[in-house]
Amino acid sequence: MVGVKLSSHKISLSWIGRILQPRFSAVELTDTNFSFKDSNNTKVTCIPWEQLNRPPEFVWSWLGLILCFNAGGKQIQIPFLGYLSKHKFASLIEDCWAVHNTSHLEKLLAKIDQACTQEYLRHSRLELIAQRVDREYRRWFPWSEARAQHFPQSLQQMLIKLCTIHQWKESDIQQVRDDYVQSQLIKYADFFQSVESNPLTDKQRKACVIDDNNNLLLAGAGTGKTSVMVGRAGYLIESQQASATDILLLAYGKKAADEMDERIKIKLHTDSIKASTFHSLGMKIIAEVEQAKPSLSPWVNDEKAKDKWVHDQLESLILEDDYRKKLFTYFSQYYYVEKSPFEFETEGEYFSYLNDNDIRTLKGEKVKSFGELYIANWLFQNGIEYQYEAKYQHDVRSVDFRQYEPDFYLPELDIYIEYYGIDEEGNTAPYVDQNVYHESMQWKRDLHNQHQTICIELFYHQQRKGNLTDVLAHTLQQLNTELYPLPDEAILETLRELGRVTAMAKLFSQLIGLYKAACLDEQRLQRVLNNAADRLQMTKALELLEPILLRYQQHLSERSEIDFEDMISTAINYVEQGQFSAPWKYIMVDEFQDISEPRARLVRALRDSNAKASVFCVGDDWQAIYRFSGADVSLTTNFTQYFGPTAKTYLDCTFRFNNAIGEVATQFVTQNPVQLKKDIRSFKQVKHAAVSILRRGANQGATNEEPTPDAVTQALAAINNKISNQTSKQKVYLLARFWYQLPDLTHLNALKSQFPNLEIENQSFHASKGKEADYVIIMGLTTGLHGFPSMKVTPPLLDAMLPKEEAFKFAEERRLFYVALTRAKHRAYVLADMTNVSPFVVELIKEKYPIELDEFATSDVQKLFEQINCQQCTTGTLQPRTSKFGQFYSCSHYPLCDHKEKGCPRCSGPMTRKRYKGFKACINSHCGYIAPLCSKCGGDMVLRKSGNKEFWGCSNFRGNEQPSCRNGVDKEKVRIPV
Repeated sequence: MVGVKLSSHKISLSWIGRILQPRFSAVELTDTNFSFKDSNNTKVTCIPWEQLNRPPEFVWSWLGLILCFNAGGKQIQIPFLGYLSKHKFASLIEDCWAVHNTSHLEKLLAKIDQACTQEYLRHSRLELIAQRVDREYRRWFPWSEARAQHFPQSLQQMLIKLCTIHQWKESDIQQVRDDYVQSQLIKYADFFQSVESNPLTDKQRKACVIDDNNNLLLAGAGTGKTSVMVGRAGYLIESQQASATDILLLAYGKKAADEMDERIKIKLHTDSIKASTFHSLGMKIIAEVEQAKPSLSPWVNDEKAKDKWVHDQLESLILEDDYRKKLFTYFSQYYYVEKSPFEFETEGEYFSYLNDNDIRTLKGEKVKSFGELYIANWLFQNGIEYQYEAKYQHDVRSVDFRQYEPDFYLPELDIYIEYYGIDEEGNTAPYVDQNVYHESMQWKRDLHNQHQTICIELFYHQQRKGNLTDVLAHTLQQLNTELYPLPDEAILETLRELGRVTAMAKLFSQLIGLYKAACLDEQRLQRVLNNAADRLQMTKALELLEPILLRYQQHLSERSEIDFEDMISTAINYVEQGQFSAPWKYIMVDEFQDISEPRARLVRALRDSNAKASVFCVGDDWQAIYRFSGADVSLTTNFTQYFGPTAKTYLDCTFRFNNAIGEVATQFVTQNPVQLKKDIRSFKQVKHAAVSILRRGANQGATNEEPTPDAVTQALAAINNKISNQTSKQKVYLLARFWYQLPDLTHLNALKSQFPNLEIENQSFHASKGKEADYVIIMGLTTGLHGFPSMKVTPPLLDAMLPKEEAFKFAEERRLFYVALTRAKHRAYVLADMTNVSPFVVELIKEKYPIELDEFATSDVQKLFEQINCQQCTTGTLQPRTSKFGQFYSCSHYPLCDHKEKGCPRCSGPMTRKRYKGFKACINSHCGYIAPLCSKCGGDMVLRKSGNKEFWGCSNFRGNEQPSCRNGVDKEKVRIPV
């Protein structure tokens, strides 16, 4: 084929063609082109071979062959050619076309070689290659397969290569990328060896080199993500892929940005690369587009001043009748997140919800249901004095029942109110015995009839329909009751005393930022409302927020100021509208798991504004703990869905905590199946458990015999003993969910004086993120309102402005505990009072995590905490209390659950009914007291004497008084379990 030279060849017409188009000349072939005249034999068309998409083809026709080809995007046909034309000229045409198009193929393959060997094969480049290869493949195949053996060896090799690339599989593409990465690792091995204090690991080096359009580095705690950020920036400059101005480093706070700058300056010996916060980036974009730097509101750095302004605006709006009426309605009916008792499996769980969220009436009382809450608030607002659960005016006690306590008593009207938790079909909540409940209702009705007392009956189904208080008002009206609504000022003063106005102002101050950050247009706002757990409550809250939001925005406009949210939202608009194009080719984001959707949107917009830009994000979804500030962990777990095809890399070797801590922490956090799976290996290996549970109650010694130091001191003493042979101080973090749960300054200084070999610091769980200590002591692991995990429900309006909450229960709190555990290098101490303990600690023990339970002695109560649950509500625990009548035990859900009982007659310890059926046993193993329970009333049996004979008698025996249980059993007939 090489040297194909055509002086001239002509393809003549068929005999029919000569008859039909006598003036049409033959097609003429030369080594550079082919030409033909039109049917009028006037215009000559000359087409160079290289302008044809593929060789012309002969197509059979009864009137002669047709020569078909595409030139300049047009499909052209030359008909009536001789019947032997294909046999004579097809190969010649193909050879001529191949000669003039080989250079095109050669250039394409050379560009592909360069793309595969001189840079990382990005997805966008791969798509472009695939399109061009497919187009070139269709030019050469399948016709060339029959002629390939006649082509020069070089062309044959190029066609084989083209065919191979056209058939690339995912594994082939990955091999190309791996080959490039490996070549770079070898070429820049010295750089990676020395860029940080310790040589970068293989995984860290690969993360520096891999450069797809979108890159996600999942870096576990202590795996050296900052080293990768520094190493990658340095590698891009060292390999001349970028200059300092091509790199944008994004950090979350100014402190983090400054630390990154300092690290780069030290390690890369340059101050040309500067880390930026998202807010300063937004300011830069706005200033460049508007040609003027906007003024920043002083409130961005003075949260207290902003809170005060919002509080003042709320107080000002309260002076308006319409707003004040809406506010009172909200506090009376919509302040709390209502949950139906029918949603809970046990009464204790329902009580826990009421306690954990501090559900209280406008008078500050705790009540046992939302129905009672609304009744109490209505009575209060309408000036009707009431007593909650006052004793009935007639003594109706029995052996089985205490004195009757109706839900409400209206003393001035001598009227009782009972609120019954049944629906229209008479069904009760799952944990309530329906038959017993209805019998109780009938007993109460009979009682009121017997004593001729008035009792208004209200029901749960009225509450669900929203007419509970209307029914109450109508009934009182029928009883000729006059209402004297409290003056607004009296209600308002009560709200102020309860701190609700201040709390509302604080919430609104937080919501202003979240509302603006969410970039809510009308459509998005409707979507938020539709997805709200309680749309009506959400709507009522928005009605209160909107006037303050309008005043806030007006305040900024009048002063020509912007806030942090404006920095981001305005910058997004400028980039998306094409008013700003990113000058950066490499956008690198630190702590990506903490990113909010608007910030992610800004990053994506910057990437899209520069065709050469790539995004490199570093994060750890296991440490995503900032949803309350707008962070959306799903942007990490679903990174590809948001940014597009992504190269994911993992750092799996931690240099911080040992394998024993890692095993516990990893097992705990991955209970949530949505967390990305990562196999985190520890550089430091130990053979013993390194998470120790110290179980003890407040001011309680290990055996209740001798007072011992408090739990924090015990843990510090244990650490001090472990490091007795070391000369350097060991850092110890005291960690808690809330700052107030940590030792105050006086206590902390005392601990430092007591343990001079330890460097002791207080840290909240959130504040400790990114830090490390030799040892950590974790406290505050309780249940309840300020427990951990926090059981308090997020206000619906706030919740709606935040990223969608995860389906897995306590997902973020679980990650927060993971953060706390993984601050420790050597050992973590978990302090726990098992009588009021976090379910996280219970999980560690019951699910047999590889933890240490025997490092510290503990009491039987702490070991057997599950045996002292409340018998009435089942989920509360028995707490020791003291009255003028002595020590007793009552439910931790008190006053919602009013169960109480006496302790052991011998040692006063708690008793359990779970160990032996029909018996009550002291939980203290040193005591061993066991007594039978009354087979008639279920009361405690006590040992008594009658003459010389001992017998077990019911503790509810009252002699000749009524009520009284006279059950008694001879001591000899009772077999006490061993």
